[in-house]
Amino acid sequence: MVMDQRSMSSPALLSRRRMLGLGAGLAAAFPLVGGCRTEAPGASQTPGGVTSFTPPSFIPPDQIPGASISDIAGVPPAYTRYPSELVRSVKEVPGRGGEVSTFQVFEQAPPPSDNPWLNEFNERLGVTLRPTYAAGPSYGEKVQTMMASGDLPDITWIERSIAPGLIQPMLQGAFTDLTDLLAGSGIDPYPNLARIPTYAWRNSTVNGMLLGVPSALPMVNQVTMYRKDWATELGYTEPPRDAQEVMELLAEFTRGNHRGKQGGDTWGLATLGHGIGLAHQMFRVPNEWRIEDDGSLTNEIETDEFEAATEYLVELWNSGAFHPDAATLPVLDAQNIYQNGRIGLLPAGVTPHYRTMLPALLANVPESEPTAITPPGHDGGDPVIHQEQGYFGIAAIPSDVGKDVERLEELLRIIDYWCAPFGSEEHTFINYGIEGRHFAFDDQGTPVPTAGDVWAREVSGPSWLVAPREAAFFFPGNTEWGVAAQKAVAAAVPQSVENPTSNLISDTDVRQSGSLNEMYDDYLYGIITGRRSLSELTEWRDEWRRAGGDDIRNEYEDVM
Repeated sequence: MVMDQRSMSSPALLSRRRMLGLGAGLAAAFPLVGGCRTEAPGASQTPGGVTSFTPPSFIPPDQIPGASISDIAGVPPAYTRYPSELVRSVKEVPGRGGEVSTFQVFEQAPPPSDNPWLNEFNERLGVTLRPTYAAGPSYGEKVQTMMASGDLPDITWIERSIAPGLIQPMLQGAFTDLTDLLAGSGIDPYPNLARIPTYAWRNSTVNGMLLGVPSALPMVNQVTMYRKDWATELGYTEPPRDAQEVMELLAEFTRGNHRGKQGGDTWGLATLGHGIGLAHQMFRVPNEWRIEDDGSLTNEIETDEFEAATEYLVELWNSGAFHPDAATLPVLDAQNIYQNGRIGLLPAGVTPHYRTMLPALLANVPESEPTAITPPGHDGGDPVIHQEQGYFGIAAIPSDVGKDVERLEELLRIIDYWCAPFGSEEHTFINYGIEGRHFAFDDQGTPVPTAGDVWAREVSGPSWLVAPREAAFFFPGNTEWGVAAQKAVAAAVPQSVENPTSNLISDTDVRQSGSLNEMYDDYLYGIITGRRSLSELTEWRDEWRRAGGDDIRNEYEDVM
């Protein structure tokens, strides 16, 4: 999608293990429209057949002019043009008057107190919004302080992966349980919510309870681009077919003679994280956990696939494929090096890649040929792609507020308005603002922000809550990139696997995630770079089990 600042470093790029680690300190301190025509098998249950969950009924995206609707479950729609007719998706004013308080994440300076966009939004909603904002870095502390005070806004933005200290209050009933209310046809009064893909509803549950409305992301939210022009010059006219050919190509990107060298040194990969993700896909490492035939769980580090991938990564490091600062290079720095034409292969979020990074690369290096690639299996077969959580966070309604059925239904109607589908009149207003003040339509009929920072100050931040900005692919400036992104995701989804514990809660995992993540990075990065030996994998496994790994396994198995 377009103009979503928050997606620049999307949390979809982080695994659940790493995301929980971001909030581990907080836990210690404080006790885009649906994208698939059909739903994935087993959609009526949480992963692994855990607590039965009946998802809301699903309405597929409309086949409007310029739309590309995939028949593969979990693949978002793509659009080559903005609709010429802006259809209203909400027939009646959702609010009943009065005030509605919200708690939202805000990544910039607060908007003006007299905000024309917010004034019109209030009119459209039939209420007066009273937002409270938290900057990204302060989100966890602020939301947990509100939780402790018991004074929660009517619609509260919850990202439990960043603030895991929220998990216990959620389990103890802090927010309205929407599981039965919205199950099946219960979603019918809220048709825009019915366009949220089933995987986002399912993955956002907590031990089978639906505690809010998810802001959807693609289920597979990463695309890998490689410099096809470099590869062709080096004699690799076809994409690599197995792990050995991948290693040869990446090493040649670093040391070989190709057009990229005109700008200075080049490297195959920017960061160790990029190489780890690549190797884990090729060697079919489980998505954090694997359910065995007897129903027990095996962690990724305990598997033969993980060991084989780690051995491969040692060889890849020794081949010279990585940037010399790969162990510590920040993600945004890596993306900048790629955009300047000096990295041969880079995985990144789908929307940041097509919306920001590709235009920058092509502007800096017009002759470059960045091409999407699905990594091969290590032996020439299929890889295993890891599904991600499929949502940013949830818009939750406190239990005390939700006890009033009429108030609950009013708040759900307001959230329904906020979730207007791509190209609708409401979506255009929420995302682009007021025509003439915040945007104008170009000669292709695409909304384009007006000059200056008015859109950024008045619309960009205040509008961000549950609007489905990344669960549909539309990239102004290149009408084909939306379809290209969709094709890349469509190639990956059939080869993808879910994390069977993604919506289960382990108390030990919440408490110990920080230290276990540090252990993970210390051992894995150390082994890859030669600071540790591969034989220390056995020691790592034993230490992980003693430090909480076995307890986490047991707690997950108890609720499965």
